[in-house]
Amino acid sequence: MENLDIGDKASQIVNKISHFIETSKEERRMDGVVILFSGFIDSTIIAKITMDTIDEKDLRLLVRSENIFDKHSETLKTSIEYLGISDSQIVYCDITPILKPFSSDALIPSRSREVPSLYQPLSYSLLKSSLIREIEGNTYDMVGKAESERERLLHKIIAHNKLRSRVQMAVAYLTAETENTLLLGTINKTEMLTGLFTKWGHGHCADVMPLGNLYRTQILQLADYLDIPSQIANKAKADLMPGVQNKYQYFFELTSFDVDRILFRLEHGLSTNEIYKETEIDPKLIDKVNLYFASSIYTRNAPLIPKI
Repeated sequence: MENLDIGDKASQIVNKISHFIETSKEERRMDGVVILFSGFIDSTIIAKITMDTIDEKDLRLLVRSENIFDKHSETLKTSIEYLGISDSQIVYCDITPILKPFSSDALIPSRSREVPSLYQPLSYSLLKSSLIREIEGNTYDMVGKAESERERLLHKIIAHNKLRSRVQMAVAYLTAETENTLLLGTINKTEMLTGLFTKWGHGHCADVMPLGNLYRTQILQLADYLDIPSQIANKAKADLMPGVQNKYQYFFELTSFDVDRILFRLEHGLSTNEIYKETEIDPKLIDKVNLYFASSIYTRNAPLIPKI
């Protein structure tokens, strides 16, 4: 049923995205474009297409620079090398001073107090020392009330990581608005429909979302068309859940392709049983994706306003 294969349409899609970026910039009379850049697949694709669309001098990549031990620094380096963008177009933004008053010391078990704060990825230190075995051995449900001490702690960790994303968003808008530039968002359709992003964070707030109508499966095909290095394309890091390197496997116990196969059918109104008959995916896993799909409406939409 699904039509996730865009291999023969990749060139047309790239052209449409390019036209969309250029038109959006011109219609709003912006002087340039800014991208909150992580170096992962989505932001790399957008940066590549933008570089081929506008003058390089009109593009800026805003890169969060908090800690030299950040685990994705090699990915970031690989992406910048692939793009071949000049250093003058990259702005490294240290949000550490902004986040410091919100220290996460209280979240960390006493035996792990050598980890000073969540924003320097508490991710890889705290979870290795006190939670990593549970993280590796159990999935975690972001939807619904925390029922255990472990879940309550993870809720708090996620809340602090969301703060990072929201501060990044605020800094990105400050940059965009003071320089009269268009802020490009980097979220894709799979992330949007599952709610695997931070509400009001950098994955949610932007002037335009060029990839917002493409599933991750299609994003991977675009990456192949654009010859993006595999070490970038193969990563699916969960920024809101520190230490998780493949968010689809972790949250759903499925590949991103199978998540997309389910989402496509949910969008077309199919039931769990109908999806199972077409895909042979475990109904329990289909229901879990559906739970996130149904709940994500509260994450991705603007505040609810009652009819009066």
